[in-house]
Amino acid sequence: MYTSFNLKGTLTNYGMTLSYKRDHRVTHQCNLATSHDTDLYTGTVADFSGMDPIIYREPLQTEQYDSMSLNAPNFVSSMPLGDFVYFFFRETAVEYINCGKAVYSRVARVCKYDRGGPHRFRNRWTSFLKSRLNCSVQGDFPFYFNEIQSTTELIEGMYGSASAQLVYGVFTTPPNSISGSAVCAFSLQDIADTFEGNFKEQTQLNSNWLPVQSVKVPDPRPGQCVNDSRTLPDLTLNFIKTHSLMDESVPSFFRQPIVIRTSFHYRFTQIAVDPQIKTPGGKPYDVLFIGTDNGKVIKAVNADSADTIQRVTPVVIEEIQVFPPHMAVRNLKVVRDSNLPDGRLVVVTDNEVQALRLHRCYSDKILSCSECVALQDPYCAWDKQSQKCRAVGAARWSDEKYFYQSIATGVHTNCPASKLLGKDASSVGGLSSSYPKSFNQDTGHTGKDIPDGEVINIMQDEEKHSGNTFTL
Repeated sequence: MYTSFNLKGTLTNYGMTLSYKRDHRVTHQCNLATSHDTDLYTGTVADFSGMDPIIYREPLQTEQYDSMSLNAPNFVSSMPLGDFVYFFFRETAVEYINCGKAVYSRVARVCKYDRGGPHRFRNRWTSFLKSRLNCSVQGDFPFYFNEIQSTTELIEGMYGSASAQLVYGVFTTPPNSISGSAVCAFSLQDIADTFEGNFKEQTQLNSNWLPVQSVKVPDPRPGQCVNDSRTLPDLTLNFIKTHSLMDESVPSFFRQPIVIRTSFHYRFTQIAVDPQIKTPGGKPYDVLFIGTDNGKVIKAVNADSADTIQRVTPVVIEEIQVFPPHMAVRNLKVVRDSNLPDGRLVVVTDNEVQALRLHRCYSDKILSCSECVALQDPYCAWDKQSQKCRAVGAARWSDEKYFYQSIATGVHTNCPASKLLGKDASSVGGLSSSYPKSFNQDTGHTGKDIPDGEVINIMQDEEKHSGNTFTL
């Protein structure tokens, strides 16, 4: 069974997710044992039949066998942030049940300092709240990507003229509908604002779910962190037991998906982000790496993110068939250390791991200024002096006058037009990589088709990676 663990403290194992809060800095190893300085938070099921889903931290848990709290959830990830631990999952939507059956994506939170309530609430969370995540194409009749599949860690950066903390997520349509996948971003501030908004309730069994009137919300407000939750009044505790769902959904940060794909051949499964890669002009871009269930990795960027949050211009820089089509990408991780200054993208399936270079700026396939600029890759720019395509970190990289680059259009007025390249940056989903790569069914490698050995099988190349440990 495939299990992943990352240095931020999240363990994901096919529908189960765990987070921990530790008072001391984590160095080389992460200890999941419960002790005086470590708390383990778990999203899982409490019985072998899988009928009792809970969010658990000893001795606290959500209400058992209560669809109002958790309704057949599939946990995706969790992360400790500030005073709270957040959980991302998809579940059957109780608020839609009178109209049929639908799965919604959720973000839930509990307070790290929750100690349970008094009496019959002593082993129950007093701070559990959840909201819907809205990843959709806007319009009079929005098209929703309802089923979250994975998230990134918290990404901090500048977007337009404002700073924000974002969580990127991969979303798909239901298996029995039009096959589609999308990437959406959500800001921590929008998530927090939603939890400060109206609660949602159903007053009668067959009535619609509506916002709770503010006069009906007890004081102190349910779901907040307090000094000692065991002193909370029964009125607050009874309210939170039946009103854990918030009325407003969390809007996507850019108000629309960043990347959309509709395909009967594959869906998105995983996402990793290399944040705030600065171009020679000083503009920061988040580079997205998206895994699919047919062995591909898609590298993309929002070309407008450095200028505005009101518009999205998706650019797919390249697609790489890393594994055979029957092998789904289960995890992605951008890794950097002293032995890998340029970094690697570690790609994981159920039984194989490969490490890819983050960029191919030095490829011998890129021979001209127009070809380098047409990549629309924040990692790459054309060096005027050396007449070569250079990568981020090259000498004088921060000085724009030495380089040509255009993330938005892939065209620069000082570079002659190329007959080989001409991506349309405004097209959703973009084009495949500039230089095609085919999977070698015999050897199981793609390295032959990618210059300079950018794809490395770290399971079979022990000499190159001796002393390096990739921790997912």
